[in-house]
Amino acid sequence: MPRFAPIAEFLGETLDLPVLVRGKEKTYSVAPCSAEVGLRLTARFSDAKKKAADSDDADEEVVDDETETGLYRAALGDVYDELVADGVPYSTLKVVGQTAVIWHVYGEKAAAFYWEAGGDPKRSATSDSTSTSENPETPAAARSTRKPASASGTTRSRTRARTGGTSSSAGSS
Repeated sequence: MPRFAPIAEFLGETLDLPVLVRGKEKTYSVAPCSAEVGLRLTARFSDAKKKAADSDDADEEVVDDETETGLYRAALGDVYDELVADGVPYSTLKVVGQTAVIWHVYGEKAAAFYWEAGGDPKRSATSDSTSTSENPETPAAARSTRKPASASGTTRSRTRARTGGTSSSAGSS
């Protein structure tokens, strides 16, 4: 019978994201979520992706403000409150939050792709080396966020806006 290495050895323990806070770089470390939270994020993400794909209205809100906040809180854990306490702009919180959701649902490669693209899935810093298997379509990729039609600005849009990222703080870099 084969012997497997402990799963944490190849999954990684945290998602560490550097964010500029008042001109200084700070690294936020997002911890892995529980199985319950992971399943909930996956279900909500799938629902949002389906809604975006099924909609003909480019301005239709795909995720309401309360759901969006809940997704970020669930994905970021304590990092959410830390980002808010640090006074990061909403655009940064959003990119950090979406990156964390993608990390929990699709893994490190998809999260890195999203992060390196500055939150714009159509733009990739490594576009020549990214394959579709490393870039699964996510609700964020299926639609993007326009500057506020809703309070949160989360709408299905064909115009991509650049926004911020996710993570929980392990300290300053």
